[in-house]
Amino acid sequence: MENQNRSVLSVEQLDALAQSLLPAMREFFNSDRGKKIWAEQLETIHQSKEDVA
Repeated sequence: MENQNRSVLSVEQLDALAQSLLPAMREFFNSDRGKKIWAEQLETIHQSKEDVA
């Protein structure tokens, strides 16, 4: 991937981005669909840890 465009964000820009995304992320993960997806992800993580052990 030699020709990747990379953006360098300042700490202030990253902080503003996080603050703008946080309400939507909270709303999503509090929804039924978000809870289902999160539970599936946790199960995937749990299974991959068992496979390694």
